[in-house]
Amino acid sequence: MAYKLSKIVFITLNLMFSGVIIAQQDISDKQILKKIKGKKIEWISGENNLAKVKMKSTKKWGVYNIDAYHDLDEAVIDLDEVVAPKFDSIDWFKNMEPFTIVKIKKKYGILLNPYEVHDAAERAKCIYDAVKLKEVDGRFYALVKQNEKWGLVDWFEDLVLVDPTFDNPEDVPLVWIEGWAKDMFVSSKKKLKADILIFDEGNGDGVFKARKKVTKKWGMYQSLGENDLKTLIPAKYDSIRFFGYNSNYTAVYNKGKVGMHLSYWSYNENTKLSVPCIYEDYKNFDADGVLKLAMKKDGKWGWVNWLTGKEESEFKYETLDDLPYPYYKQAIWIED
Repeated sequence: MAYKLSKIVFITLNLMFSGVIIAQQDISDKQILKKIKGKKIEWISGENNLAKVKMKSTKKWGVYNIDAYHDLDEAVIDLDEVVAPKFDSIDWFKNMEPFTIVKIKKKYGILLNPYEVHDAAERAKCIYDAVKLKEVDGRFYALVKQNEKWGLVDWFEDLVLVDPTFDNPEDVPLVWIEGWAKDMFVSSKKKLKADILIFDEGNGDGVFKARKKVTKKWGMYQSLGENDLKTLIPAKYDSIRFFGYNSNYTAVYNKGKVGMHLSYWSYNENTKLSVPCIYEDYKNFDADGVLKLAMKKDGKWGWVNWLTGKEESEFKYETLDDLPYPYYKQAIWIED
């Protein structure tokens, strides 16, 4: 009797153990490919049950969530399409990246996160010769190449921020546009016939620099709406610096030389280039509460009146420390 009972227990335990073995057996990639009618599968590292699959009929890649297991002795394979199989190649998201790169017929596009954007695959336009993702200070930028030149696009809106005019992606300015400014950006870029617009992030007042597409000269503007565009500095310069807080002037450059342009907000219709672009460098000083301007010419330093452009000293000083105290009167307002 004891022998029979032991035999029954052994058989029962053996059946239970065999069931566990069956349940723990992995479903093979071959079984999954047969189910999905795929040719190749690549499991995505760090992602549970997520795989890229190349379809047998179209040779296109998509992404699927695959839940495969045994229910006793029956193989169960549940498939959920994450990205439709329409791409010749597809990368995947790493380190919180907001987009990844896809390819169709030797052209590349931007794929948004399909878990956040339901029509991400439909929005991915493969029209670029190359796409690079770049992160700077927690912001992600999409550098794109067309006709052997590099530019920048808004990766969410697919809006051209910087026209492809640069030989190297490292040279492309990293323009960032907040959502509220995008309509105004598009309108201003078109009106000014510009290839680059750069907003003054230090001031949320719609101030931006723009470079003319034909002349490659920079100007400064302010827009508080699609139909509101004000010229602060005309597009005559190779580069321009934004105005500091409550500053009466800022630096402008031509042919490697620097000059000063008065602020529109301070001088209205009298705003102008007050100091010509003939100097090599400059430095602002606070002289007992009065802003004074030192400039460098022919390798020597001297004082210049930033309002009138008058040279207030000889240019014979080797360093800024050698400059004498600026006793000259620096007016702030233009006299009638």
